[in-house]
Amino acid sequence: MAKIEPVYLAGVTVSSISLHNEEFIRSKDLRLGDTVLVERAGDVIPYIVKSFAELRKGDEQVINFPEFCPINNTEQTVTLIKEEGEAAWRCPNCMWRSGTAKMIFHVSKDAMDIDGFGKSYVERFYELGWLKDMSDIYNLDYEKIAGLEGFGKRSAENIKAAIKKAKNNPIQKLLHSLTIHHLGKKASKLIAEQIQHVMDLQSWSVDRYLEIKDIGPVVAENVSTWFRDETNIAMLEKMESYGLNLTQTDEDKPLQVAEDAVFSGKTILFTGTLLQMGRKEAEEKAAKAGARNISAVSSNLNILVVGEKAGSKLKKAQELGTVQILTEVEFLELVGR
Repeated sequence: MAKIEPVYLAGVTVSSISLHNEEFIRSKDLRLGDTVLVERAGDVIPYIVKSFAELRKGDEQVINFPEFCPINNTEQTVTLIKEEGEAAWRCPNCMWRSGTAKMIFHVSKDAMDIDGFGKSYVERFYELGWLKDMSDIYNLDYEKIAGLEGFGKRSAENIKAAIKKAKNNPIQKLLHSLTIHHLGKKASKLIAEQIQHVMDLQSWSVDRYLEIKDIGPVVAENVSTWFRDETNIAMLEKMESYGLNLTQTDEDKPLQVAEDAVFSGKTILFTGTLLQMGRKEAEEKAAKAGARNISAVSSNLNILVVGEKAGSKLKKAQELGTVQILTEVEFLELVGR
Protein backbone atom coordinates (compact mmCIF):
# COMPACT_ATOMS: atom_id res chain seq x y z
CA MET A 1 0.00 0.00 0.00
CA ALA A 2 1.43 3.37 -1.03
CA LYS A 3 0.83 6.35 1.23
CA ILE A 4 1.06 9.62 -0.71
CA GLU A 5 0.53 13.26 0.08
CA PRO A 6 -3.25 13.74 -0.26
CA VAL A 7 -4.17 14.83 -3.78
CA TYR A 8 -7.59 15.87 -5.11
CA LEU A 9 -8.36 13.76 -8.17
CA ALA A 10 -11.60 13.34 -10.16
CA GLY A 11 -13.82 14.37 -7.30
CA VAL A 12 -12.10 12.59 -4.39
CA THR A 13 -9.02 13.05 -2.24
CA VAL A 14 -6.55 10.18 -2.70
CA SER A 15 -3.97 9.34 -0.03
CA SER A 16 -3.66 5.52 -0.24
CA ILE A 17 -3.06 3.39 -3.35
CA SER A 18 -2.76 -0.37 -3.67
CA LEU A 19 0.61 -1.56 -5.00
CA HIS A 20 -0.48 -5.23 -5.29
CA ASN A 21 2.87 -7.03 -4.98
CA GLU A 22 6.64 -6.88 -5.37
CA GLU A 23 6.57 -7.36 -9.14
CA PHE A 24 4.29 -4.35 -9.58
CA ILE A 25 6.57 -2.18 -7.44
CA ARG A 26 9.70 -3.27 -9.29
CA SER A 27 8.12 -2.86 -12.73
CA LYS A 28 7.27 0.76 -11.88
CA ASP A 29 10.68 1.33 -10.20
CA LEU A 30 8.92 2.83 -7.18
CA ARG A 31 11.01 4.12 -4.29
CA LEU A 32 10.21 5.63 -0.93
CA GLY A 33 10.10 9.40 -1.38
CA ASP A 34 9.32 9.29 -5.13
CA THR A 35 7.06 11.71 -6.96
CA VAL A 36 4.52 9.65 -8.90
CA LEU A 37 1.84 10.09 -11.54
CA VAL A 38 -1.57 9.00 -10.24
CA GLU A 39 -4.79 8.39 -12.11
CA ARG A 40 -8.13 6.80 -11.23
CA ALA A 41 -8.64 3.75 -13.41
CA GLY A 42 -12.15 3.92 -14.80
CA ASP A 43 -12.56 7.08 -12.75
CA VAL A 44 -12.81 4.84 -9.68
CA ILE A 45 -9.67 3.04 -8.49
CA PRO A 46 -6.51 5.05 -7.71
CA TYR A 47 -3.54 3.73 -9.69
CA ILE A 48 0.15 4.67 -9.90
CA VAL A 49 1.09 5.05 -13.57
CA LYS A 50 4.80 5.69 -13.08
CA SER A 51 7.45 7.36 -10.95
CA PHE A 52 9.29 10.50 -12.09
CA ALA A 53 12.93 9.43 -11.95
CA GLU A 54 14.00 12.85 -13.26
CA LEU A 55 12.61 14.51 -10.11
CA ARG A 56 14.61 12.41 -7.66
CA LYS A 57 16.89 14.32 -5.29
CA GLY A 58 19.06 11.37 -4.25
CA ASP A 59 17.52 10.60 -0.86
CA GLU A 60 14.82 8.26 -2.22
CA GLN A 61 15.06 4.72 -0.84
CA VAL A 62 14.94 1.50 -2.86
CA ILE A 63 12.34 -0.82 -1.32
CA ASN A 64 13.94 -3.95 0.12
CA PHE A 65 11.71 -7.00 0.46
CA PRO A 66 12.07 -9.63 3.22
CA GLU A 67 14.06 -12.76 2.42
CA PHE A 68 13.09 -14.71 5.52
CA CYS A 69 9.82 -15.52 7.28
CA PRO A 70 9.11 -12.94 10.03
CA ILE A 71 7.29 -15.59 12.11
CA ASN A 72 9.58 -18.63 11.83
CA ASN A 73 12.68 -16.80 12.99
CA THR A 74 13.18 -18.07 16.53
CA GLU A 75 14.72 -21.53 16.25
CA GLN A 76 15.81 -21.36 12.62
CA THR A 77 15.75 -18.93 9.72
CA VAL A 78 13.22 -19.97 7.08
CA THR A 79 13.81 -18.66 3.56
CA LEU A 80 10.77 -17.41 1.69
CA ILE A 81 10.00 -18.94 -1.72
CA LYS A 82 8.16 -17.74 -4.80
CA GLU A 83 6.77 -20.26 -7.26
CA GLU A 84 7.24 -19.75 -10.98
CA GLY A 85 4.36 -17.75 -12.43
CA GLU A 86 3.24 -16.41 -9.03
CA ALA A 87 3.74 -12.94 -7.59
CA ALA A 88 3.40 -13.90 -3.91
CA TRP A 89 6.25 -14.89 -1.64
CA ARG A 90 5.39 -17.67 0.82
CA CYS A 91 6.94 -19.38 3.79
CA PRO A 92 7.02 -23.13 3.03
CA ASN A 93 6.41 -24.01 6.68
CA CYS A 94 4.76 -20.94 8.12
CA MET A 95 3.02 -20.95 11.46
CA TRP A 96 1.13 -17.75 10.67
CA ARG A 97 -0.98 -16.09 13.35
CA SER A 98 0.83 -17.65 16.29
CA GLY A 99 0.86 -21.09 14.76
CA THR A 100 -2.88 -21.69 14.54
CA ALA A 101 -3.84 -21.06 10.90
CA LYS A 102 -3.00 -24.52 9.57
CA MET A 103 -4.68 -26.21 12.51
CA ILE A 104 -7.81 -24.09 12.09
CA PHE A 105 -8.11 -25.29 8.51
CA HIS A 106 -7.26 -28.87 9.49
CA VAL A 107 -10.27 -29.15 11.83
CA SER A 108 -12.65 -27.23 9.54
CA LYS A 109 -15.68 -28.68 7.75
CA ASP A 110 -13.85 -28.59 4.40
CA ALA A 111 -11.01 -30.65 5.82
CA MET A 112 -11.22 -33.17 8.70
CA ASP A 113 -14.66 -31.85 9.72
CA ILE A 114 -14.20 -32.14 13.50
CA ASP A 115 -17.65 -31.04 14.61
CA GLY A 116 -17.67 -28.21 17.14
CA PHE A 117 -13.87 -27.90 17.17
CA GLY A 118 -13.57 -24.43 15.71
CA LYS A 119 -11.16 -21.51 15.57
CA SER A 120 -11.71 -20.44 19.19
CA TYR A 121 -10.85 -23.90 20.54
CA VAL A 122 -7.70 -24.15 18.43
CA GLU A 123 -6.48 -20.73 19.54
CA ARG A 124 -7.25 -21.35 23.22
CA PHE A 125 -5.62 -24.79 23.32
CA TYR A 126 -2.62 -23.39 21.46
CA GLU A 127 -2.21 -20.59 23.99
CA LEU A 128 -2.34 -23.17 26.78
CA GLY A 129 0.50 -25.08 25.09
CA TRP A 130 -1.65 -28.12 24.30
CA LEU A 131 -1.34 -27.78 20.53
CA LYS A 132 2.04 -27.46 18.84
CA ASP A 133 1.11 -29.03 15.50
CA MET A 134 -1.85 -30.88 13.92
CA SER A 135 -0.97 -34.21 15.55
CA ASP A 136 -1.65 -32.83 19.04
CA ILE A 137 -5.33 -32.43 18.14
CA TYR A 138 -5.61 -36.23 18.38
CA ASN A 139 -3.90 -36.53 21.78
CA LEU A 140 -5.71 -34.01 23.95
CA ASP A 141 -6.27 -34.46 27.68
CA TYR A 142 -10.06 -34.39 27.97
CA GLU A 143 -10.01 -34.19 31.77
CA LYS A 144 -8.04 -30.94 31.50
CA ILE A 145 -10.49 -29.65 28.90
CA ALA A 146 -13.41 -30.47 31.23
CA GLY A 147 -11.74 -28.38 33.93
CA LEU A 148 -11.46 -25.26 31.77
CA GLU A 149 -13.74 -22.33 32.46
CA GLY A 150 -16.64 -22.38 30.02
CA PHE A 151 -16.26 -26.07 29.13
CA GLY A 152 -17.20 -28.81 31.57
CA LYS A 153 -17.48 -32.58 31.25
CA ARG A 154 -20.16 -32.53 28.56
CA SER A 155 -18.18 -30.20 26.28
CA ALA A 156 -15.08 -32.34 26.71
CA GLU A 157 -17.03 -35.50 25.84
CA ASN A 158 -18.43 -33.83 22.71
CA ILE A 159 -14.93 -32.87 21.57
CA LYS A 160 -13.68 -36.38 22.30
CA ALA A 161 -16.51 -37.94 20.27
CA ALA A 162 -15.95 -35.59 17.32
CA ILE A 163 -12.22 -36.32 17.25
CA LYS A 164 -12.84 -40.07 17.56
CA LYS A 165 -15.12 -39.88 14.53
CA ALA A 166 -12.56 -37.85 12.56
CA LYS A 167 -9.89 -40.46 13.25
CA ASN A 168 -11.74 -42.78 10.86
CA ASN A 169 -11.97 -40.29 8.00
CA PRO A 170 -10.94 -41.37 4.50
CA ILE A 171 -7.37 -40.42 3.66
CA GLN A 172 -8.50 -38.03 0.92
CA LYS A 173 -9.80 -35.74 3.70
CA LEU A 174 -6.51 -36.05 5.58
CA LEU A 175 -4.47 -35.17 2.49
CA HIS A 176 -6.58 -32.08 1.86
CA SER A 177 -6.34 -31.06 5.53
CA LEU A 178 -2.53 -30.94 5.50
CA THR A 179 -2.62 -27.46 3.86
CA ILE A 180 -0.23 -28.41 1.07
CA HIS A 181 -0.25 -25.46 -1.32
CA HIS A 182 -2.60 -26.04 -4.31
CA LEU A 183 -3.65 -29.52 -3.10
CA GLY A 184 -7.44 -29.26 -3.21
CA LYS A 185 -10.25 -31.75 -2.65
CA LYS A 186 -10.24 -33.17 -6.17
CA ALA A 187 -6.48 -33.72 -6.33
CA SER A 188 -6.52 -35.25 -2.83
CA LYS A 189 -9.14 -37.75 -3.92
CA LEU A 190 -7.25 -38.63 -7.10
CA ILE A 191 -4.08 -39.31 -5.11
CA ALA A 192 -5.95 -41.24 -2.39
CA GLU A 193 -7.31 -43.59 -5.07
CA GLN A 194 -3.75 -44.63 -5.93
CA ILE A 195 -2.27 -45.44 -2.51
CA GLN A 196 -2.82 -48.05 0.20
CA HIS A 197 -1.27 -45.91 2.93
CA VAL A 198 -0.48 -42.19 3.18
CA MET A 199 3.17 -42.97 3.88
CA ASP A 200 3.41 -44.55 0.41
CA LEU A 201 3.82 -41.00 -0.89
CA GLN A 202 7.28 -40.79 0.68
CA SER A 203 8.62 -42.85 -2.21
CA TRP A 204 6.67 -41.13 -4.98
CA SER A 205 8.57 -39.07 -7.51
CA VAL A 206 7.10 -36.01 -9.22
CA ASP A 207 6.69 -38.11 -12.37
CA ARG A 208 4.54 -40.61 -10.47
CA TYR A 209 2.04 -37.87 -9.57
CA LEU A 210 1.99 -36.69 -13.17
CA GLU A 211 0.84 -40.15 -14.28
CA ILE A 212 -2.53 -39.33 -12.66
CA LYS A 213 -4.91 -37.57 -15.02
CA ASP A 214 -5.68 -33.99 -13.86
CA ILE A 215 -2.65 -33.76 -11.54
CA GLY A 216 -0.40 -30.98 -12.83
CA PRO A 217 3.28 -30.20 -12.22
CA VAL A 218 2.66 -27.58 -9.51
CA VAL A 219 0.62 -29.94 -7.33
CA ALA A 220 3.04 -32.79 -8.05
CA GLU A 221 6.05 -30.76 -6.95
CA ASN A 222 4.32 -29.35 -3.85
CA VAL A 223 3.11 -32.73 -2.57
CA SER A 224 6.41 -34.41 -3.37
CA THR A 225 8.31 -31.70 -1.48
CA TRP A 226 5.97 -31.92 1.53
CA PHE A 227 6.48 -35.67 1.84
CA ARG A 228 10.26 -35.30 1.68
CA ASP A 229 10.21 -33.12 4.81
CA GLU A 230 11.16 -35.19 7.88
CA THR A 231 9.18 -32.86 10.17
CA ASN A 232 6.00 -33.57 8.23
CA ILE A 233 6.61 -37.31 8.24
CA ALA A 234 7.20 -37.27 12.00
CA MET A 235 3.89 -35.43 12.46
CA LEU A 236 2.02 -38.04 10.40
CA GLU A 237 3.66 -40.84 12.40
CA LYS A 238 2.43 -39.24 15.62
CA MET A 239 -1.06 -38.89 14.15
CA GLU A 240 -1.12 -42.58 13.34
CA SER A 241 0.16 -43.51 16.81
CA TYR A 242 -2.75 -41.52 18.27
CA GLY A 243 -5.23 -43.59 16.26
CA LEU A 244 -5.74 -41.49 13.12
CA ASN A 245 -6.44 -43.55 10.01
CA LEU A 246 -3.73 -43.35 7.32
CA THR A 247 -4.95 -46.35 5.31
CA GLN A 248 -7.12 -46.25 2.18
CA THR A 249 -10.82 -46.71 2.96
CA ASP A 250 -13.64 -47.90 0.70
CA GLU A 251 -14.58 -44.24 0.22
CA ASP A 252 -11.10 -43.55 -1.14
CA LYS A 253 -11.10 -46.38 -3.66
CA PRO A 254 -11.91 -45.61 -7.31
CA LEU A 255 -15.58 -45.95 -8.11
CA GLN A 256 -16.25 -49.29 -9.80
CA VAL A 257 -18.99 -49.02 -12.43
CA ALA A 258 -20.39 -52.01 -14.30
CA GLU A 259 -20.10 -51.85 -18.06
CA ASP A 260 -23.85 -52.30 -18.37
CA ALA A 261 -24.66 -49.58 -15.81
CA VAL A 262 -27.86 -47.73 -16.69
CA PHE A 263 -26.12 -44.39 -17.32
CA SER A 264 -22.76 -45.70 -18.50
CA GLY A 265 -20.96 -43.13 -20.64
CA LYS A 266 -23.70 -40.50 -20.14
CA THR A 267 -23.46 -36.98 -18.74
CA ILE A 268 -26.05 -35.79 -16.25
CA LEU A 269 -27.18 -32.61 -14.53
CA PHE A 270 -29.69 -31.96 -11.73
CA THR A 271 -31.78 -28.79 -11.52
CA GLY A 272 -34.59 -27.54 -9.32
CA THR A 273 -35.42 -28.69 -5.78
CA LEU A 274 -35.18 -32.44 -5.19
CA LEU A 275 -37.69 -33.75 -2.63
CA GLN A 276 -36.47 -37.28 -1.90
CA MET A 277 -32.72 -36.70 -1.62
CA GLY A 278 -30.11 -34.00 -1.47
CA ARG A 279 -28.17 -32.83 -4.52
CA LYS A 280 -24.95 -34.49 -3.35
CA GLU A 281 -26.69 -37.84 -2.78
CA ALA A 282 -28.30 -37.62 -6.23
CA GLU A 283 -24.95 -36.96 -7.89
CA GLU A 284 -23.39 -39.91 -6.04
CA LYS A 285 -26.20 -42.19 -7.21
CA ALA A 286 -25.71 -40.98 -10.77
CA ALA A 287 -21.96 -41.60 -10.60
CA LYS A 288 -22.50 -45.13 -9.29
CA ALA A 289 -24.83 -45.71 -12.21
CA GLY A 290 -22.06 -44.73 -14.63
CA ALA A 291 -22.94 -41.08 -15.28
CA ARG A 292 -20.56 -38.13 -15.25
CA ASN A 293 -21.95 -35.10 -13.43
CA ILE A 294 -21.50 -31.80 -15.27
CA SER A 295 -22.46 -28.27 -14.29
CA ALA A 296 -24.18 -26.69 -17.30
CA VAL A 297 -26.69 -27.36 -20.05
CA SER A 298 -24.93 -27.68 -23.41
CA SER A 299 -24.68 -29.98 -26.38
CA ASN A 300 -22.50 -32.20 -24.15
CA LEU A 301 -25.39 -32.92 -21.77
CA ASN A 302 -27.26 -36.22 -22.16
CA ILE A 303 -29.66 -36.25 -19.18
CA LEU A 304 -31.32 -33.49 -17.16
CA VAL A 305 -33.09 -34.50 -13.93
CA VAL A 306 -35.63 -31.88 -12.89
CA GLY A 307 -36.96 -31.19 -9.42
CA GLU A 308 -39.49 -28.59 -8.36
CA LYS A 309 -39.18 -25.05 -9.68
CA ALA A 310 -36.79 -26.02 -12.44
CA GLY A 311 -35.99 -22.84 -14.32
CA SER A 312 -33.74 -21.73 -17.16
CA LYS A 313 -31.79 -24.99 -17.37
CA LEU A 314 -34.95 -26.93 -18.16
CA LYS A 315 -35.98 -24.39 -20.79
CA LYS A 316 -32.54 -24.49 -22.42
CA ALA A 317 -32.51 -28.31 -22.45
CA GLN A 318 -35.93 -28.37 -24.09
CA GLU A 319 -34.72 -25.93 -26.74
CA LEU A 320 -31.70 -28.13 -27.53
CA GLY A 321 -33.96 -31.10 -28.19
CA THR A 322 -31.16 -33.62 -27.62
CA VAL A 323 -31.36 -33.87 -23.83
CA GLN A 324 -33.30 -36.66 -22.09
CA ILE A 325 -35.38 -35.04 -19.35
CA LEU A 326 -36.25 -37.11 -16.28
CA THR A 327 -38.24 -36.37 -13.14
CA GLU A 328 -36.72 -37.20 -9.77
CA VAL A 329 -39.00 -40.25 -9.48
CA GLU A 330 -38.02 -41.51 -12.94
CA PHE A 331 -34.34 -41.08 -12.09
CA LEU A 332 -34.70 -43.08 -8.87
CA GLU A 333 -36.58 -45.87 -10.65
CA LEU A 334 -33.76 -46.17 -13.20
CA VAL A 335 -30.97 -46.29 -10.59
CA GLY A 336 -32.94 -48.67 -8.39
CA ARG A 337 -33.28 -46.18 -5.54
